[in-house]
Amino acid sequence: MPSSSVLSGHSHSGSVASGKSSASRRSKGLYYRTIDKRSVVDENLFGEPQRIKDRQVNMNNEDVPKEPEITVYRPNHAPNSCEDNRLLRRTKKIKHISSDLVRELIIPSGDYNKKAIILTKEKFENLNKKAQIITEKDEKHETEKANKLKADAAEASNMRKQEMRKYDLARTKNAKLTDLEEEARKQAEVLLQKALEQRQDQEDEIKALNELILNAKIQAIRDEQILEKQQIKKEMVEEDLRLDDMMEKARQNAIRIQEEIDKKRQEQEMLGACEVLTQIQQNKQDRLLELEREEQENLLTQQRIAEERMKDIANRELKYAEQAKMRAELNEANEEMRRKREEDKERDRLFDLQIVQIQKEKAEREAAYEAEQARVRMEKEMEVARLRAVQERASDEAAERDALRAKRAAEAREREWRRKEAVEAQKKAETEKELRTARTAQAEDRRRLLAVEAGRERMEFERILKRQQEMIENDQREANELRKKNEKYASEIRHQICEREQERIAERNAFFEEGVKLEEEARIRQLRLADAKNRKLRELREAGIPEKYLAQVERKVVHLGEAKT
Repeated sequence: MPSSSVLSGHSHSGSVASGKSSASRRSKGLYYRTIDKRSVVDENLFGEPQRIKDRQVNMNNEDVPKEPEITVYRPNHAPNSCEDNRLLRRTKKIKHISSDLVRELIIPSGDYNKKAIILTKEKFENLNKKAQIITEKDEKHETEKANKLKADAAEASNMRKQEMRKYDLARTKNAKLTDLEEEARKQAEVLLQKALEQRQDQEDEIKALNELILNAKIQAIRDEQILEKQQIKKEMVEEDLRLDDMMEKARQNAIRIQEEIDKKRQEQEMLGACEVLTQIQQNKQDRLLELEREEQENLLTQQRIAEERMKDIANRELKYAEQAKMRAELNEANEEMRRKREEDKERDRLFDLQIVQIQKEKAEREAAYEAEQARVRMEKEMEVARLRAVQERASDEAAERDALRAKRAAEAREREWRRKEAVEAQKKAETEKELRTARTAQAEDRRRLLAVEAGRERMEFERILKRQQEMIENDQREANELRKKNEKYASEIRHQICEREQERIAERNAFFEEGVKLEEEARIRQLRLADAKNRKLRELREAGIPEKYLAQVERKVVHLGEAKT
């Protein structure tokens, strides 16, 4: 048997349906268990029905979709025929029979009324109104009616204004003001006072006073900036002095260390000389004789000593030349730096003179040391010559051994002396290198300090320039805001004054004459100007301006008043 079939007979279909339904109930009882009897199925899971989609499209095309719907039919489609067709379409069903379920399926009809539209009530009423034909007479009647209504409304508004004005006059004369009215009156007085102050600011005297106040503020700000710059310069000078003190202390420490090294070297040399003298005294006590066969060797020794002496003299001259060259290079470097740094030439000159003096003293000490060494060598040579003369007169083997030992000891001392000279030369070169390095570092520090100072001055200038620009912009912005406020206050006050002057002009003309009024106004104006001057001076004093500028402003104000009178 196929899984599904279509049956048209009622009896046969009923029997089959009953059999299948019982079978389906049995199958459901076997394979299906009810979870919840109140459960429902969301039809949106299978897609919205076509009628809902069509209705949604029509509703989206309308401005107000929430009004009750009205169905409009075409003349060739009557409502009864449409309803019959709808019922006929509903009866077209088929039964779908499966192995465990029988369902009735509705076959959608393809001949639905495509010309039917759905309109809202508001849309329908608008269409009816637009469908009416308006004649010229009707249009004229509507225009006259609108003009009449407008005239009636204007007349009623004027009557209400007159009544309110009368009521307001009666209330202001007789009744006591309420809180709101009192607050409104105070606000009006405040606005009036502000307007009067703005009018006073337009007076020539007040303008001159404002200019004096502005000049005083500018002078105070400028003095403050000058004091701040002087303080910065003072701090920079103190920092330079502190760095100079540190460099001077470092230089003195280096000199002290060098002096200690020289002192230790002299002590070691004195100890060596004492040891030599002790050995000489000991050799004097012994028999120091030398054989005749050693005469040639002694001559060779003398020649070698003379050659070494010449080499020492040449080395010393070369050393002196190198020192002179180094001093010349240092002097040239100092001269070049002096030309480049004219602002520090005095300090550099003193520093260079100190270095030259130190080098000169050191050279003098070295010359004295060399002279002392030469004297010691001469004494040694004389002693050797004397010993050699003594040795020439001696002939025993013990004297020969003693002379050989003495010669070897002299050579050892000579080698030790040369080694010490080399070490001393190396130390001297290192010291001079350290001095050059320290001077280079000092020059770099000075250049860096000058660059830092230039950067600070540039930043200070930019900061002052930016601050002045901001002050100018703030003044312009405040002036614009003040001008707008003045215009607004003046407009409000003029409006209020116009309204009140129209009510009081009749009463004031009866009591005041023009001359008295002018005199009174002049007196009041002078009082207000004096009050404004005092107020502005008080505000200037409260702003923290020094008293000397306040005194200058007061004197100028007095002079302006005397010149005005």
